[in-house]
Amino acid sequence: MNYFLLFLTQAKAVSSDDKQITYHTVDEPGKIYIRMLQTHTDTLEKMFRHVTKLHKTKPCLGTRQILGEEEEVQPNGKVFKKYKMGDYTWRNFIETEQEAKDFGRGLRAIMVQPRDKVVLFAETRAEWMIAAHGLFKQNCTIVTIYATLGDEGVSHGVNETEVNTIITSHESLPKIRKILPKISNVKRIIYFEDQLQKTNTEGFGDVKVFSYSQIIEKGKGSDFDEVHPTTDDIAFIMYTSGSTGTPKGVLLSHQNCIATMECYCDLEIYPEDVGIGFLPLAHIFELLAESVALLRGVPIGYSTPNTLLDNSSKIMRGSKGDATILKPTCLTSVPLILDRIAKTVNEKVSKGTPLQQAMFKLAYDYKARWISKGYSTPWVDALIFKKMANIMGGNVRVIITGGAPLSPDTHEMIRVVLCTSLVQGYGLTETTGEEKLKFKQKI
Repeated sequence: MNYFLLFLTQAKAVSSDDKQITYHTVDEPGKIYIRMLQTHTDTLEKMFRHVTKLHKTKPCLGTRQILGEEEEVQPNGKVFKKYKMGDYTWRNFIETEQEAKDFGRGLRAIMVQPRDKVVLFAETRAEWMIAAHGLFKQNCTIVTIYATLGDEGVSHGVNETEVNTIITSHESLPKIRKILPKISNVKRIIYFEDQLQKTNTEGFGDVKVFSYSQIIEKGKGSDFDEVHPTTDDIAFIMYTSGSTGTPKGVLLSHQNCIATMECYCDLEIYPEDVGIGFLPLAHIFELLAESVALLRGVPIGYSTPNTLLDNSSKIMRGSKGDATILKPTCLTSVPLILDRIAKTVNEKVSKGTPLQQAMFKLAYDYKARWISKGYSTPWVDALIFKKMANIMGGNVRVIITGGAPLSPDTHEMIRVVLCTSLVQGYGLTETTGEEKLKFKQKI
């Protein structure tokens, strides 16, 4: 029995006192972790600068083109606006790095100073990540606020951090206009443009309003030097969702973020993978998951819950969702999204004949029984489940979910039907999304 316990040992105590015990993993450090130490990658700005030198012209961030918006009559007679969508267009690593540099210089051109705090209040998209790295290049602190937060929560975060600059989007700009009387410190607003609609920038009084493209152009014409952060500088003041009261601003340094990335940088994610991003980047879970993906050279194509699947609310009938076009191999999710996928599967099965439903149940029960014992079912997958896995593009290899408990039924269905590994996690914004500590080792 003692030998069995020894075999399962995954960590050992390295120090202890009356109040705490510190454990260290018994695993050997991985290649990416060692490389981070050798290159002294101790800030998020250094991280992206380093991976750009490694991956250069490889695709980095992808955005799906919206070609138009049309009204579509539903079976119940209601009319909804749906997107006509094209393919993904990509920025490579060099282009992404250069755009971040230009954005950072453009901010300096409109009087944003190093160490200023700047609010990022926008939906997840490529420009969100680029703007963040542009801010890092001028050692600015990013104040993240959920795009879905109510007026009081947004104004609370803006006023508590005393920011004078907000970066937002076409979609969220009207909310900023509405609460402007409550956020009197704000002097300038930058918005990400919409692919189809022109943005209304009237009604902001003395507050200066700039588009993202204007800031990029100002940056191209300026010669401000970069002001790189140190490991102890605050990277984020990340506001929580406010589900348990007033949203709390959590201070996270570059060191906090890098420490978490060191813990997960050698997970089984590979440069040939393709990621899809649709969760809020204002959440530490998605932010650091995408940062680890970029560290590994994994391109990220952006999506939204409204365009993710073929049957998502903004996808025209007969058109394909983002997952079908992108064919991701890895993604982060939350129980709500996985429940929707499970619902889609159940709806498809229920439309089959009684014989098809019986065959599905037989195959489902057979596979669930064997994977619970640690076995794979390649023949059943090839005949039945690989076709159903096309809901998420057909190539998903691993899904990481967090943010809330996932029901056992949904967990099992996702593993069975999507033919993928599913990992559930739990973490806190206050602990940079994880609860483990990792000691740095000298190389």
